[in-house]
Amino acid sequence: MFRRILLAATAAAALFVAPPQAAAQPLTRLNISLQPADFSMFTLFLAQEQGWWRQMGIEANFSTFPSGPPQVAAVAASAWDVGITGSAPSVLGASRFNLRTIGISNDESQTNTLMVRAADLAAIRANPQSLRGSRVLITVNTTVDYVLQSCLRRWNLTRNDVQVVNLAQAQILSAFSTGEGRIAGLWAPHNYTAEERMNAVPLCNGTEAGATVPSNIVVREEFLRQNPELVARFMAVVLRGVVWTRENRDGALASMRRFYAQGGVTISDAAFNSEIDRHPTFNLEEHLRIMDRSAGPSQVDQWFQGLGAFLQQVGTVPNPPAPASFITDEVIRRVAADPRLRAFAQNRPQ
Repeated sequence: MFRRILLAATAAAALFVAPPQAAAQPLTRLNISLQPADFSMFTLFLAQEQGWWRQMGIEANFSTFPSGPPQVAAVAASAWDVGITGSAPSVLGASRFNLRTIGISNDESQTNTLMVRAADLAAIRANPQSLRGSRVLITVNTTVDYVLQSCLRRWNLTRNDVQVVNLAQAQILSAFSTGEGRIAGLWAPHNYTAEERMNAVPLCNGTEAGATVPSNIVVREEFLRQNPELVARFMAVVLRGVVWTRENRDGALASMRRFYAQGGVTISDAAFNSEIDRHPTFNLEEHLRIMDRSAGPSQVDQWFQGLGAFLQQVGTVPNPPAPASFITDEVIRRVAADPRLRAFAQNRPQ
């Protein structure tokens, strides 16, 4: 269903958005993977509605996956070429299938958060040690668990000082709504539900705890080696989506509503605005800065050093690869060096 709707959107967008020369440009098929109703993937859907794939000579063929693990597992069969996935799946994919990270879709740190009831917030902040022995509802071995451990260290506590209850996100919401647990570890959009329906408030998130949780723009290493120019065109489209969303908020929100609806996710208008506000994104110039290694490990490298240590600790990736071995700025630099791609990525007239 998702692919059929996207293809229909492409046809409509081509009539009203794509310039005449784009319609005549030969298209190259590109297999793109994503997860539905996820802000990290929104630029892929936006590009389809706006007709940008065709303008870049790309015939976008989408494969959707319910979560990161099956998405990454499909790399073994070369089921897709490029895509967007979470930070933990990207490290796992790099370790097992030579998946390369070529950019950061957005920063998920603010929406990987520990929530408490509003009535408890002041007391906990005044005395974090009061959390000793408290029940913490969390999905273990995930990015919100990474945030939990980072927040606990900030308060001079360890994971052993609290009672961790392992639940899926929907189960956490159900339990927390009935009074279970003192802390609920949630990610978007579940944190918005807790805020709006349970009078819950953020206590500590990844940004505050120094536990950055990026979402990754990825490509199969072999495909990148064989098709560097095509991958650069893909990246230019994604980057254009970042800029367009910043410059056209109302239009982006309308498109997001359609994207989330197709994935079966319904959230409030306030939550849609929070999706944009709490998910920092990176345009071309910002990518060049955060991926720069001229003075040592890049900012992105540093993010993944902490995340890799966590994934090793919990056994998700027993031997995580060094960030510099799978994160590359090759594609970003190629976009920046090509006047046409650079202008397209910056949403400027060509």
